[in-house]
Amino acid sequence: MKKLLIVILFFCSIFSFGQKNEFNLIKLDSTWGQEVLRFPARNMDYIGVGDIRFPPKGWINPEHTFFWSYTYAWSINVNRKIPESELEQDLEKYFNSLNNIDVNNKTDQRKASVEITEIKKKKSVTFYEGKIDTFDRFATNKRFILNVKIKSHFCKKTQKTVFLFTFSPKEFTHKVWETLDNIELEKEVCKN
Repeated sequence: MKKLLIVILFFCSIFSFGQKNEFNLIKLDSTWGQEVLRFPARNMDYIGVGDIRFPPKGWINPEHTFFWSYTYAWSINVNRKIPESELEQDLEKYFNSLNNIDVNNKTDQRKASVEITEIKKKKSVTFYEGKIDTFDRFATNKRFILNVKIKSHFCKKTQKTVFLFTFSPKEFTHKVWETLDNIELEKEVCKN
């Protein structure tokens, strides 16, 4: 009886840990911190999921190379290309919500502003780069500029869009981007 119970527990654990979690959109090891959410969220009306990953060290430390450097993926039920202007608005909503900013308050100087430019297109992937002028309420309580790279994947079979964002206040020539540029989505994100 004991052996049977051990075998059952063993197979249950394999089944549980072997399942792909819908929130695991980004291919990174477990040393990266993870925060997950369901859309609608952050004042965006999309339906889907989000996967945010923070480096093992330094995200909140202004002196660290990885200060405010992180990645974020959205898998949303949108069966069209999202234009740059909408993407800019979405990122403004995200950062304003992150900083608990009342966008109706006309005098609040912490509101985010975003500029995104399409860099290239390769099959079903569109690449963007941009700048986010936002506020850091977590470490410095000051405004700063975040650089962003975005890969927008249109999943034709499932009629959804998957975004991979990488953020850092460091310029694109800084060595932190060697790590950020190598971050990839999980292979199965367009199949589910």
